Amino acid sequence: MKIYLQQKRPGRTRQAIVPCPIELPAGLNTTGELISSLVRIIVSAYNDRIDDVPADPDADYQVAPMTEDQVNNLAEAGRIAFGLIYNNRKEDPEKAIANALQCHEDGIFKIFLNGSQLGSNESQVEIAEGDTLTIIRLTMLSGRMW
Repeated sequence: MKIYLQQKRPGRTRQAIVPCPIELPAGLNTTGELISSLVRIIVSAYNDRIDDVPADPDADYQVAPMTEDQVNNLAEAGRIAFGLIYNNRKEDPEKAIANALQCHEDGIFKIFLNGSQLGSNESQVEIAEGDTLTIIRLTMLSGRMW
């Protein structure tokens, strides 16, 4: 099922929230299953990108010059980069899922489905085609009052 994940556009000039389509498997019943599925998709995409990059980007890697269209597309997104990954260590999906579930339970981030906040990892969730999902990371500030 196709839903839209709200993402903050990178860059400082035009900070905006843009919906990005993402394909989720059917049958997700709880918030924890939703988080697990999202983390699995994102870690898989990251690990696939690592497979396309050589072990040492500074050695045998020839970066082709970018076309004007590529530069314009990246500028539209807010960041022009060559896509190099200097750390070629793949992430373990199970560790990432455990970390994300713990962070959600600890309140490090909140999840909103069509504007309504989702509860704990065990709470029931009903996701339909075309729904909008927003994840907000909360910033914890510490310091003294005086």
